[in-house]
Amino acid sequence: MEEGRVVAGRGGRLGRQVAALLPGVPAALLLVVLAAVLAGCGPRAANVPLPAKPGHARQVDAKASAPTERDQVVAAYEGYWRATSAALASRDPAKARAIMAGYVPGGAIPALVRGLKAIWRRDEVGYGSPVFHILSVKITGHAAAAVHDCVDLSHTGFQNQQTGQVVGGFGESHDFMITTLVRQHGRWLVTGAIPVVQTCAY
Repeated sequence: MEEGRVVAGRGGRLGRQVAALLPGVPAALLLVVLAAVLAGCGPRAANVPLPAKPGHARQVDAKASAPTERDQVVAAYEGYWRATSAALASRDPAKARAIMAGYVPGGAIPALVRGLKAIWRRDEVGYGSPVFHILSVKITGHAAAAVHDCVDLSHTGFQNQQTGQVVGGFGESHDFMITTLVRQHGRWLVTGAIPVVQTCAY
């Protein structure tokens, strides 16, 4: 697959290609609420000093919590979906570019933003969010990876912002999708998504 090109196998036009990879806005809103809670917007715990950990305990904790390469690939894959949701919800090209910069190669961003603009012109918003059922992660060397996911897209799609009418769905409950990633400057970036005509189960 050509580097810097994010594509989907459904539909021929750019708008549909981008739409096939965009999750719904509610998932992004949920993440914002969750982040606010975790950041301490709720009641604060009492400020009680804890005894310092021995040096060797800190080293063991650091090793145990270090994410594996597979963890990093999965985080980048799932983060891409959340980022596209946030970019769609932003309704602002500059914000969308900034959001997507950490999840796709630079060469893919202009096409993604053009697709988003087409959706905004139709006054459409996303709804729902994908449910991941990752079957496997294949890593080739240190620069390429592929995530095989039996993703549930049955409750995701687009609706008219004014009327609330659903105007299109993203997929089915058992969509076998292979998403490719490359490692650039220490980050895993999504380069493509290919729907596979094959049944999958979870």
